[in-house]
This record gives sequence, C-alpha cells and structure tokens, in this order.
Amino acid sequence: MKDRRTVRAGLAAVAALCVVAAAQGTSLAEGAAGAQAYETRGTRIRGADGGTDAPSLAAGRTYVDSLGPGEKRYYGVTLDTKSAAYVSAVAAPRPGAGVTSYRDGVKVTLESPDGAVCGTAAPKIETSGVAYPLADYASRQIDSGPASCHQAGRFVATVERQAGSQDHERWPVELRLMVEPPVKDGATGATPEAPEGSSGTSSPEPPDGTAWPKRGGRGFTDAPTLGTGVWRDEIAPGETHYYRVPVDWGQRLSAVAELSADGQDQSTRLLDRALAMHAYNPARGLAKRGTPAAQDGEPPRTEVATEPVAYENRYANTGSAVRAMSFSGGYFLAVTLNPPQVAPHLNSSVQVVLRVRIAGAAHGGPTYDKDPVEAGFGLTAADRRVAKQHQVVAEDDQMGVPADDSDKALLRMVGYAGIGTGTALVLGLGAWKLTARRRASARGYGPPPAW
Repeated sequence: MKDRRTVRAGLAAVAALCVVAAAQGTSLAEGAAGAQAYETRGTRIRGADGGTDAPSLAAGRTYVDSLGPGEKRYYGVTLDTKSAAYVSAVAAPRPGAGVTSYRDGVKVTLESPDGAVCGTAAPKIETSGVAYPLADYASRQIDSGPASCHQAGRFVATVERQAGSQDHERWPVELRLMVEPPVKDGATGATPEAPEGSSGTSSPEPPDGTAWPKRGGRGFTDAPTLGTGVWRDEIAPGETHYYRVPVDWGQRLSAVAELSADGQDQSTRLLDRALAMHAYNPARGLAKRGTPAAQDGEPPRTEVATEPVAYENRYANTGSAVRAMSFSGGYFLAVTLNPPQVAPHLNSSVQVVLRVRIAGAAHGGPTYDKDPVEAGFGLTAADRRVAKQHQVVAEDDQMGVPADDSDKALLRMVGYAGIGTGTALVLGLGAWKLTARRRASARGYGPPPAW
C-alpha cells in the first residue's frame, strides 16, 4: 500500500508539472515574479485628510484610491434612517511584497454624524511573506449600535493602513458603498430570534466528479459565477483568484480547494498549507477563513464552510462569521497560492481543483420595500438556475480528466501533456523531491504557520 501511494504521489506531481509545461511553455526555474495582481476597477477618487472636505461615496458604485503605510483617508456617506449600510475596502498589496504577519493590514470604520463608531473591521495579513488582497466592511445596522448611528445625515467612512510596514509601496484600495433596503412593516430583526447560523451543523460533503475548467477573476468585479460542482483553475504562486457563488435564504456555502499532490509522501508535506481560501458575503465582508483539511494520504487542501443565510444573523452575538451571513446574494471565494511554500517545488502556475457545494433548501426571506437586486443583494433567476446546476461529464469531452486521484486519470493527464517534455520534467521532479526532503529534514514535520 505504501509503495502504491508513493507511485501515485509521483504520478500526481509529474502530471501537474507536465500540464504546466505544456500549457504555459515556461521553465521550472521561473518563480512567482509573473503573478498577476488584484485588478482594481472603479472611479478614481482621492480621500481627504479629514472629514470636513471628504469626497462622497455613492451607493452601488465602486471607487479606487491608494494608501501608503500609516496613511488614513476620509470619505463621506449620506444615509437615511431606515436602511442598513456597508462600506467595504479591498486593499491589494503587490504579489511578492515583503509583508509581515499581523503587522500589515488596513482598518475601515464608519462613524455617525456626531462621531460615534457604528462599525469597524481590521483585516490583516495572516502569514509573513504572503501578500494577498485584504477585504472587509464597516456597517451601520438600524436596530443596533449607538443611537446616533440610526439618524439620517452625512456619515464618515475612514480607511487607514497600518504604520510600520516593511512594504513601502502604496497599496491600491477598492471602495464600495452598498445600502440594503429596509424591509416592509419594520425590521424583522427588531426582536431577533436565535440566529439560524448558530446550529453548529457539520460541513456538507464536497462533490465528486469531473473537474471542469473555470478561470477565476482577478478581483470581485470580474469573478465568474459557479454553482455546485467540481472546477479546475491554473493559479500562479502569489496570485489570488475570485469566484462568485449564489447563495439563497436558508442555504450555506462550502468549498474545498486542493492541489494535485499526495500529502502522505514526505516530499509534499511542505505543501500542506500552500493554499488559502476566504469566503466573503455580497457586500465584501469576510464571512469565513479557510482551514487546512488534508489527512495522511490526501492531497494538500483547505476548506471553508459558512453558516446558513438568515436575516436575523446580523444580530447574533456568536461572532462575525454568523453576522456576515445576513442576506442572500452572490458570495465570493478567494483562493490564494502561497509563494514561499510552493516556490521550492512548483515555480509556475499549478492546477487547483475547487469543489463547491451550495447546501440546504432555499426558502423565502424578508420582503424589502425596494428591489434588493438593484442594490447588489439577492439573487436573479439566472443566479438560481446556476446554483442548482451540478456539472456532469459530457459524452463528447475527450479531454475531461476526473478530479479523483486514480492512476488511470493521472496517466491519461501525463499522456495529454506530451512525451517530449518528459525527461526534463522527471529531472525537475527529482530536484523538487530532493529539495523538499532536505527542507523537511531541516524544519521537522510539524505543521507550517497558519494563514
């Protein structure tokens, strides 16, 4: 059995390298320098140094600014007395930037007209040396928080970058204001029931089947929409790819991202935390961080599972992971490939398999007094059709490779990659295994730092 796992691990690694060489035509010596950065999209804006002359953010529009270390920008937000509001910020350091764990980050805050803090969030880099986009929001809820936050008027949103960063470059920042319409006959959460997301049910099983190609977006605005199914993408070390998943009232999102390598083989244990995944709600608020999930004999992978969507979740005292699941709509998955961890082994784009499941029966939600879809919330009929789809193998798909790790699938993948690159790739694999074993021996086989 052990010999069989070793052979399969070798086949998996050779297959991944073959696909990379055939598709990309790049050398194994190339590192993560070619990783594509987060693509900001929106209207250019320059935040003010104070609240008095702060430029205004319009609901439903996206803006682009930038921040240097220690800088703070101010923006104006006009709100009524009935609507919930969410001001999100996406800060995007350059892939490969010299960031430091929990010392590089941003803080977004929303203040009432008299200066009371209505909401705040402070996403930070979780692993040193891994520069990936940071996103979250500050919100105003109409039935919670300081009394002045329920008033109508001009609020102030601020975005501040942490001081003392080793990365002196300016970070692009994408800003967006989303205003959730009030529900008819008052807010349904005025006397909230127990949050639906507090049940603590186990994560749904990830789907099996053929992995269909789907190129992830370079940001929230160009993320492709996925339903339940198995998908594959090519991600370079340092890149973050985005995917949009429709989630209705009563449903929850679960996903697994995995690499084509066998965690049982010691040469691949250093890849156990090569992937990070974050789930975000439709207003770009952080809903859940992924956690490493590989067991012995399984490919390196990370998984994320949200709580079910319920309007009352916004009033939960059980944590932000529940409160973020407060409205139906297009949720997002952001998958990042860790450059320091994969660079010694795989120095070009690698195949990542994404297993997505939308679990739970959809049911009706609150009745809004305006169309929530126009405000960026809720689902369209097309979204609901996509959410119900489960991709199956097409009979005429001669190139489809199932997402399992069977020897037949791996050998077929190697064959498609072409015999001409075989010798060089086997030599590259040998060097990769030797380097990994030496690193593993030097570090020991304890778990790498979490991120």
